[in-house]
Amino acid sequence: MCLFVSVSAIAAETEEKELGFWFEARVDSKKSSQIVGWYERELTDMFGVYGLVSMESDDRYRQAYAGLTVKPLPTTAPWLHLGIGLGRERDGEGSGIRKNLFVSVDAEKVDCFATYETGYTGPWHRVNCVYHLTDKWSIGSMQETNLGAAPRAEYHIKKNLTVWSALFRDRAVLAVNYSF
Repeated sequence: MCLFVSVSAIAAETEEKELGFWFEARVDSKKSSQIVGWYERELTDMFGVYGLVSMESDDRYRQAYAGLTVKPLPTTAPWLHLGIGLGRERDGEGSGIRKNLFVSVDAEKVDCFATYETGYTGPWHRVNCVYHLTDKWSIGSMQETNLGAAPRAEYHIKKNLTVWSALFRDRAVLAVNYSF
């Protein structure tokens, strides 16, 4: 049920050599886990497509959606990236339509990503912002529905492999993401 701050980094990486795929496995101290798969492809300098699938362990939640992306100012502000998508979601009790909006800012030292979803199971959002201290380390914060706000640290093992952690009020979250 989520997109991660690394999505903005993925968009930059997919421009040259990568296929546009990104996967993340996430677990928290309450033994809840999640797997997210993301695909993004630029069609022109301004427009593209994206898709997301995610599964959560604790409540049998599943979702998939796809949509269009736009860089509204590709020459003056190529760091600004927007997306809108539509899909389906299913939990243990039923299923319905899911809608998504996101905005991504991928500046030289700062990456921010905000996503908002709504549909059958109600609204959900996440906001991540990190500052790249070095090529290996980033720090920042994140805020997510039902979890609150938390400090976030990332360690970039390689260009396409990152481990991150966030410490929320009632749980710690650890995740690994990989793009290709």
